[in-house]
Amino acid sequence: MGFLRRVLGGAEPPLPDWSPFDDGRTHQAFLDAVEADLRRRGIPFTMDEGVVLVPTDGEDEPGQFGLANLSQQCAADDPEDWPRVIATHFTSVFSIQGRDLDALAADYEQVRPILRIRLMPDESMGGLGVPGATVRAIAPGIQAVLVYDFPDSTASVHVEHLAEWPVDEDAVFAQALANLDHEPKPLSEDMEVEQGTSVRILYGDSFYVATQVLRLTDVLPPGTTDALVAVPNRHTLIVHPIVDGGAVAAMQPIYRLAAQLFREGPGSISDQPYWWHDGKLELIPHHVKGRDVTVVPPDGLLAVFENVIARTEGR
Repeated sequence: MGFLRRVLGGAEPPLPDWSPFDDGRTHQAFLDAVEADLRRRGIPFTMDEGVVLVPTDGEDEPGQFGLANLSQQCAADDPEDWPRVIATHFTSVFSIQGRDLDALAADYEQVRPILRIRLMPDESMGGLGVPGATVRAIAPGIQAVLVYDFPDSTASVHVEHLAEWPVDEDAVFAQALANLDHEPKPLSEDMEVEQGTSVRILYGDSFYVATQVLRLTDVLPPGTTDALVAVPNRHTLIVHPIVDGGAVAAMQPIYRLAAQLFREGPGSISDQPYWWHDGKLELIPHHVKGRDVTVVPPDGLLAVFENVIARTEGR
């Protein structure tokens, strides 16, 4: 019934795109639970579309706290657990406000072990801006954000912090990427998506599973130069090395799987399929009409397909 209301309209108002819920009543119940938690804390706030606005001391602009990830976490839990989930989330979020990041960042050697790179959605994927953060565009829809990794939360590294450090931005990003070695190794599972064609799914509780796409050579078979990938959320990386004609059959299932996991979250990043080549990601265009998906490989990817097919067929 919730799906029909989305499509046909009805008594309930249409759900916003960021909401993972099936009906307006459940969505409103989530918003009510968020408001109840914030009122309990005695925090002044304003609810806006997909965000909570909280006044910030000494700043003209209020702090913005997105609700998309939190709503995805609640959608995966029973409603009776929502108060706990919401309370844990905001306790973590507001703990960042209480940290003196400027003082912490004054000593690069102190923060060097806790630097990480988080992949996040850019605005085209519904992501919020991160004012002052150290950010690099990775591909359409995806940005890499340099963060401090705390036991209970993460906080973005301000560009002014990085400017004071004795190493340049490339070295800092390299260090943050190397620090992924301290994260739990993702679990790995091969899923057959077409007869004789499988994709590998890496997943785990770490916020940095998707970031492994920046070190994809560690995941792929030695000598692999091209792969199909997707980073639907922070906990998931989908990979298929392009070594034979099975890669052609894998493109559409990868898109469908990425779209599903992007909707579910939490920590949604991108619902798009990408071509990994020479360490870079290129968006693979596609068209959706109803249930039909047409993936349109760029010319360079078509050439790779032709080469691997010819090689495997002995031509």
